[in-house]
Amino acid sequence: MSINRRSMLGLAAACIGAAALGVSSFAHAAGYPDKPVTVYIGFSAGGPTDTVGRLLADKLSQKLGQTFVVENKVGASGVVAANLVQKAKPDGYTLMLGSSSTLSIIPHVQKNIQYDAINDFTPVALVASYPYYLAVPADSPFKTLDDLIAYGRDKNNELSYASAGTGAVNHLAGEWLKEETGIKALHVPYKGDSAAMPDLIAGRVDYALLAGIVALPQVEAGKLRVLASASSSPDKGAPNIEIIGQKTAPGFDAEPWNGLMGPAGMPEDVVSTLNTAVNEVLSDPEVKARLLTLDQYPFTSTPAQFKQHIKDQSSRWAGIIKSANIVIE
Repeated sequence: MSINRRSMLGLAAACIGAAALGVSSFAHAAGYPDKPVTVYIGFSAGGPTDTVGRLLADKLSQKLGQTFVVENKVGASGVVAANLVQKAKPDGYTLMLGSSSTLSIIPHVQKNIQYDAINDFTPVALVASYPYYLAVPADSPFKTLDDLIAYGRDKNNELSYASAGTGAVNHLAGEWLKEETGIKALHVPYKGDSAAMPDLIAGRVDYALLAGIVALPQVEAGKLRVLASASSSPDKGAPNIEIIGQKTAPGFDAEPWNGLMGPAGMPEDVVSTLNTAVNEVLSDPEVKARLLTLDQYPFTSTPAQFKQHIKDQSSRWAGIIKSANIVIE
């Protein structure tokens, strides 16, 4: 199935239901911000979290009249950045673009985590999510998802799938798919999705669940083929792509996300200022279009809604982690 970014853009009207929140004439917290704000990102430059974080920081700088500086503090699936932000002064000048892996997964799989994802941070706003695509090499014998599942269910066969590392969202999504479909598949962890790409393209692993920003350039280059989308929404992803959660595994929804947050105890007026600014940025048609080119889907949310999202996602992934017995030493 051929998909490209242009087809993603064609779905803009259907896939974004966030209501516009008006012009930027909202009341700021008194004096905030009156100096540069640092936004830490726990992942390397060029990935989905970094790309969205830099776009958001640039737009917040324009809207609030102070520089929002992005700093990459890479390590342990965002844990390094989270530890730094947790210990910062809760004045709104140290923030983090948190991720689903850092907040909803790592606390369940990694020992000696120093933060509580719910109580040690102040949620500001959910920012964006991105659907995974189940991708196979272009010359794979599996032409449909049913082909792959039928092969994996045969007791004489075993598939293999790549992930960005043990405990990564696409690792857990792979285990969830195994649980739902009954296929046998060996997990092959890499140090990031980019590191997995040569082996996936060459067919040394059978498939991977990948973000569009990673998979689609290889699809367009004729090196990968997409069998299905792991989003629960048919509006997210390219037209005519099978949705795993619609027929094959009802309820399956592996969609990583990012959200802006700071240390616990931030003043309510500062949180309100930031939340309103983020929602206005994400309601801007130009920003929406830019995010869609990155295969990202914007949200607007309250801090309370974002906090509940973290809780819901944490509960969902904790069940998968327990059933698959996943631990990071």
